[in-house]
Amino acid sequence: MTTATLNSFTQFKPGFCQPDCIQQDCPTTFTCPPPSRIPMAQGNFIPDSIDNNLFWLRIMMEHALFMRLAFACINIELINEAQQFEQAYSNLLNRARAVSNAPTEQNVRALNQASIDLTRSFTCFKTMVLDRIITCGPAKIGGYNFPLLIDHIRREALAFISRLTALQTGRSEPLALTIVRDQTFWHRIMADHAKFILHLLDPSERQFVEQANSLSVLFDQKRLQALDLKSMLEPNFPVYPILKRFTKESLRVATQIRDFKASATELIGDCELLSVIPELLADHVRREADRFAQTMERRLSELSQV
Repeated sequence: MTTATLNSFTQFKPGFCQPDCIQQDCPTTFTCPPPSRIPMAQGNFIPDSIDNNLFWLRIMMEHALFMRLAFACINIELINEAQQFEQAYSNLLNRARAVSNAPTEQNVRALNQASIDLTRSFTCFKTMVLDRIITCGPAKIGGYNFPLLIDHIRREALAFISRLTALQTGRSEPLALTIVRDQTFWHRIMADHAKFILHLLDPSERQFVEQANSLSVLFDQKRLQALDLKSMLEPNFPVYPILKRFTKESLRVATQIRDFKASATELIGDCELLSVIPELLADHVRREADRFAQTMERRLSELSQV
C-alpha cells in the first residue's frame, strides 16, 4: 500500500461511516419527549465482533481480488496495490479465525482495531479508484470496474467500519433505528447486485435477465420504503407494529433473492448459465444475501421480545 493511500484515510472522520446517512439529508436535528420506553438494540461484544470479522474480512479480501482482475493490464501499480490489500485481508482473516478459537476481550479488541485500520485504508483506495474511473483527463483509468460497483463495495467497507466502531466504543442505539438502518443498507446492496447480474448475464438468458431486472426494481422500492419508515420514526425511534411487518417483508424478499442467486451460482458452477459472472463472484453475492436474511431473522427475534 502506498504512503498516499495510507495517509489519505484521515479524511474519514468519526461519523462519516454511516451507510445511507448523508448529512444534507438531515441538516437540522431535533428532540421530542419519547412516547414511551424506547427499546434499545442488544449486542454481545465478543461473539458479535468475531462474527463481523469472519464475514466481512472475507468479503473485503474478495473485493480486492475482483478489483485487481478488472483493472486494465497497463495499470500495474493499481493491480499490485489491490493484491497487497488482498494479502493483508487474507492474513487478517487467518488471525480472526485463530482468535475465534480462544477469544478474550483483549485480543478481540486488537483484532477489531486492526480491521478498522486496514479497512479505512482500503476505503480510501476504493475512493481513489472511483475518482479515477469517473474523472476526465490523464488520470482516468479504464478496465472493467463499474463505477457503481466501486461505490457499492466502498459502502460495504464503511458499514464494516461502523459496526466494529460501535462494538469498540459500546455505542448503543434504539432497536428500531438499528433495524431500519440495516434494511436501508441491505435493500440497496441487493438492488445493486440485481443490476450487476443483469449486466453480466448473456442477453440470450432472457428469463434470468427478466428476473434480475424485476429484483432490481423490487429492492429499489424496498429501500425507498425503508427510508420513509426511518423518517417517520425519527427522532426517538419507538417500535410500532409496522416495523415488524416490514421486517417480515424484508426477510421474505431477502430469501427470494438468495434463492435466485443460489440457483444462478449452481448453474454457473456447472457451466449451464451463459454469462461473464465468475463462480466466486456469484457465491460472493449469494453469501451477502444469506447475511441479509440472517440479519432480518435476528431482528425479528429481537422484536418478538419487545
